[in-house]
Amino acid sequence: MKNPQLFLHLCLLSTGAASAQAAPGDPGPREAAPRWQGQYFGEAEAGARVVTEAHGWARLWKELGRTPPPLDFSRWCVVAAFAGQQPTGGFTLEIQEPVPEGEDLLVRWRVRAPAPGSIVTEALARPWVVKALPRPRGAVRLLRLDD
Repeated sequence: MKNPQLFLHLCLLSTGAASAQAAPGDPGPREAAPRWQGQYFGEAEAGARVVTEAHGWARLWKELGRTPPPLDFSRWCVVAAFAGQQPTGGFTLEIQEPVPEGEDLLVRWRVRAPAPGSIVTEALARPWVVKALPRPRGAVRLLRLDD
């Protein structure tokens, strides 16, 4: 090679790239938690619930008027939050990152109103969100936050 410094630099770069890859048996980067949401078919009252098994999963999606996507409940649990009936579009639900408390998880959630002056649909809406979380050994506790 005509430029030994370039060769050395390329060797160092390739070594760094190889060490950044997952080692055999290493789970690698965490899998992103699945999330689904919509503006209609949510529950009439604002609230949230936890789903930990396939029967409850099927019931939830039937209430939302949809086919349940596959989900491995040995790895995941689900928090479903509902904003209740709202006078316009633009309302959203926020499910914050879970906070470990021993073997349990604390999940905070809230309903957010559209910002004043926002352009929103002039139709009744019932926003909902369903978020999968890594299944804890203990329970999932829900806490609604006020705006």
